[in-house]
Amino acid sequence: MADDGAVSAGLLSSMAASSGPRALLLRHSDRHAFPEGKSGDATRLTHVGEQRARALGQALGESITWSLSSPLVRCTRTAELMGANPVTSQLLGDPGPFVIDRDIAAQVFMRQGTREVVFGQIRGETWGCMRPLDQGAGLLLDLLQTNVAANPGIGIAISHDAIVMPFITQTTGYDFVDDWLEPLDGIIVCTDSVVWRGQRFEVTH
Repeated sequence: MADDGAVSAGLLSSMAASSGPRALLLRHSDRHAFPEGKSGDATRLTHVGEQRARALGQALGESITWSLSSPLVRCTRTAELMGANPVTSQLLGDPGPFVIDRDIAAQVFMRQGTREVVFGQIRGETWGCMRPLDQGAGLLLDLLQTNVAANPGIGIAISHDAIVMPFITQTTGYDFVDDWLEPLDGIIVCTDSVVWRGQRFEVTH
């Protein structure tokens, strides 16, 4: 895949370090800010976000053979602009693989904000409403590796920073200190490994 600016440097290096059937687990493209005091479930992509998603889809071309997405519109729209017809999965969002109790989790997110919740998960906090990191990441890994094994080519799975980042931490050990996952960045999932920023890590479900 050509380095034409449509793909993040980390994802580009991961594409170069992987081959065969695989899934790209990505954060959705650039979105509008969440409304003050609201969940943001209906928040849509910005114009720049739409352009970037379209450019990434063009960079990947016809190699995309299947797609999954969080049900939230900023994720389904990202997949559609990339040229895919996504099947929605609640393991990718609303609520995702980690949340057990939606109501309590919504309160935690509203009270603490996404950044503090994500770093809390990475530290092992569950607030009585979330699965431990290994259990939630294991559910998502099983979904993605099952689809990779069943389909040729490249699949895309569009999700959220609050899901992709804890998944990356669990599967690679990367703790995101002084870092945050950018829109349209993510990790590659293969049948027996994941590839993050060009480095392969063996994993099994």
